[in-house]
Amino acid sequence: MSLRLNFCLAVLLFNCGILLPQLYYVKLPAGHDKIHTTNDRVPGLVGSPYLSDDWSKGSIALYNGDVIDDITLKYNVFKKEMLFQADGDIYVLSSPDSVLFITMGNRRFVYLPVNDRKKKSEKDYFEELSDGDVCRLLLRHTASILKSNYNVALNAGEKDDRMEHQSAYYLIKDNLVVPVDKKGENLYRLLSDKSAELSDFVKERHLSFTSQDDLIQIIDYYNSF
Repeated sequence: MSLRLNFCLAVLLFNCGILLPQLYYVKLPAGHDKIHTTNDRVPGLVGSPYLSDDWSKGSIALYNGDVIDDITLKYNVFKKEMLFQADGDIYVLSSPDSVLFITMGNRRFVYLPVNDRKKKSEKDYFEELSDGDVCRLLLRHTASILKSNYNVALNAGEKDDRMEHQSAYYLIKDNLVVPVDKKGENLYRLLSDKSAELSDFVKERHLSFTSQDDLIQIIDYYNSF
């Protein structure tokens, strides 16, 4: 398990006649000058807690305008932790509220509060699926442990616990992040100013609120107004 460290990130720009690349520094609190890392895999648990087991090149853009380029990242979906490498060590991004967005390869993530009446207020990383000035489509990745259902007497079922990944679509508009239900009721409610036009658009094109491509079409159509 990666040791969680509080840190602050700073991008230093030097201009002494020669343009130097951006550098990032990780400042550790006293007594935490050593980082110990071990494998995050749990014995007897099938599956990975990561969105991808591979490290991805990316960048971190901060709200203060700084950008940390050429950084290697990995997302632990189960723990909701963004990891990055520096000097051969692994760090946990422990101040995600300071981050405007994170890119991992060709994917982009934002850290936002969830407005879900069925769950307590919480924050999570969301993958952006569409780009718009008014409304955007997001994908939330989650993971849970599915317990073994092995029956000794029948010698049937799964012997090991399994890490199971899920995903759900969300919309963000006016700083509200709401889930998209299968019937699109939340979508029409959030985009009520154009609900009639959207309803006609969905019916004419036979679009589904469970299809990523269809949802992107709907949001792009809304943003076109």
